[in-house]
Amino acid sequence: MIKQIAECGSVTEAANGLGVTQSALSHRIRETERLLGTVIFYRKNKLLTLTNAGKRLLHSAEIILGEVTRVEYDISKLSQGIESIVRLGTDVYGSYHWLPQFLGEFNRSHPEIGTEIIADVSLDPLAALRRGDIDLAIMPSMIPAELFQTSRLFRDELLAILPHAHAKAGQAWLEPEAFASENYITHHTNPEKGLVYEQLFSCYNVLPRQVMRMGIMEVIIEFVQHGFGVSILPSFTICKHLESKRISTMRVTEQGLFVDWHTVMRRHEPDDSPTTIFSRALSEWTHWKESVSYNA
Repeated sequence: MIKQIAECGSVTEAANGLGVTQSALSHRIRETERLLGTVIFYRKNKLLTLTNAGKRLLHSAEIILGEVTRVEYDISKLSQGIESIVRLGTDVYGSYHWLPQFLGEFNRSHPEIGTEIIADVSLDPLAALRRGDIDLAIMPSMIPAELFQTSRLFRDELLAILPHAHAKAGQAWLEPEAFASENYITHHTNPEKGLVYEQLFSCYNVLPRQVMRMGIMEVIIEFVQHGFGVSILPSFTICKHLESKRISTMRVTEQGLFVDWHTVMRRHEPDDSPTTIFSRALSEWTHWKESVSYNA
């Protein structure tokens, strides 16, 4: 009820959305305010806006509704013989092109463990881990060991991506100074966030001419392709996106920039939990795949 009213802004629209009468919904609001002993909506010209108390109530309601949805999902899986669900998330550099192949092998060994991808945690998967929104994060950076339990998956190289028509597209590598005259397309407007800043911009004391935030990797690649700027992405992430794109890739610095991908779990995850089993299997699988190819 609170969520519906907050989204609609009026009792009439919220009542229509909930399938109840306007008078019935108004009664529910008054009864809720009576039980709580405080006003949860400001009323002005038939429009309702949340008070601070109402905002706090909505925050808790969204957590509860999310948990109810997860419970319903888990119970539906139980009826299919799946006893546990591992909720998986990645950061903004993540990709899932590898997941179907891995799950095909994992499910044969562990049919009792299901997997759910939580897509809206990429900007801060560590916070999602702490909240319990996900059970396992896959991230290409070092994680504080005192806060989380990590397992290395494989080493990856950060590559510059440029449109084919770019003047520097034929070079073997790009020096850090080259980015000072470029529009840089990334997930964050603030260049001080993320592993590229840590490994490149901060170390070499250089910043791009302009930073454009696109938020989604596929959009970043499309904008680079059409000449709006350049970017830097992990090769593991972009390998499947380059087959039909008019984009060139090259090393960043002559030596290259590298990152290690990790699985990340909560610090005290039990050794025999479904999450640990999933993480261990993924680590073994990627260590084997690392010596072959990540283009599978």
